[in-house]
Formats: sequence, structure tokens, C-alpha cells
Amino acid sequence: FLPTLPSFADDEVSSETLSDISQNCSSIKLQLDRVQKEDSRLRMHLGIQYETISTNFMQNLNLRLVRNNLANADLSIQQTSFFSERERFKTDFVDYSQAMDELVKIDCRAKPDKFYTQLKTVRAKRAEVYSDTERIRELVKKHYNTVNSYKDQLYNKPAPTPEPESKEEQ
Repeated sequence: FLPTLPSFADDEVSSETLSDISQNCSSIKLQLDRVQKEDSRLRMHLGIQYETISTNFMQNLNLRLVRNNLANADLSIQQTSFFSERERFKTDFVDYSQAMDELVKIDCRAKPDKFYTQLKTVRAKRAEVYSDTERIRELVKKHYNTVNSYKDQLYNKPAPTPEPESKEEQ
């Protein structure tokens, strides 16, 4: 989903790492700028996809099923879960984006330790966004499988048999 950020060990920061950050500050900043732009495009793309899935597929399908007295509780629950996960994705992405903005503002040449600390925060928030997208992907797969299974049930359901007329009605 998301391009990788500059990678440094997650444990205690060494003076060598801080020196590397300070010396390579310009190239690190360029890479972060590219990552920010790419993430922004991905966020827009995913947001549109998630909205389309929610509105055009899940919601419309559930409404049609309800109107035809064929409501499926699993599909309704999955729609609600999808909506919640989509909202979590939005919130987590905003948090990640704000942390990234703070990271880019830090002068990594003058304050490599502060930069490193914020980088760890950004990477953790980015991991949360990635987890959100994975949960959403799994929900979409589950919904797809549930729809197919329900469709098969509906098509294989025997037609109702008419009740035989009673002799009194004849």
C-alpha cells in the first residue's frame, strides 16, 4: 500500500545513526517529500474506492434486499463494520499525515535526535494506516464471499409450492 520510509533501527539510537541522519538530511527530506506526495495520491484513490464500495455496492445491495424482504443480517453487519473501518482509516491517515508534517518541519541536520524520535512516531502511525487497509481488504473479501453464498442460496431455493385446493372450495 504505502512506500517505505527511511529505515533506521527501532532500538536505542546510536551516535552513528544520528550522524548519518545529519549528513544525509537533504536526501532524506527529498525522499520524505516524495513519500508525502505519493501517500496523498494513494489516500485520495483509496478514499474514492472505499466510498464507492460502501455507497454503490454495500448500501445499495442491502437496501434492495430489505425492500424485497430478503435482508441478510451478515451483510448488514459487514456494511456497518466496513463503515467503521473506513472511518478509522480516515482518522488514522490524518494522524499519520500530521505526524509526517511535523517530521518534515524538523531540521534533521541540527536536531537529528528529535528527527529520529519523530520518524519512529511516523512509522508507527503509518503501520496503523497499513493495518486499517488490510482490515478493510479482508472485510471486502468477506462481503464478496457472503454475497456469493447468499446469491447461491437464493437461486437454489426451491420455489414455493401452491397449496392444494380443498374439496370444500371446489
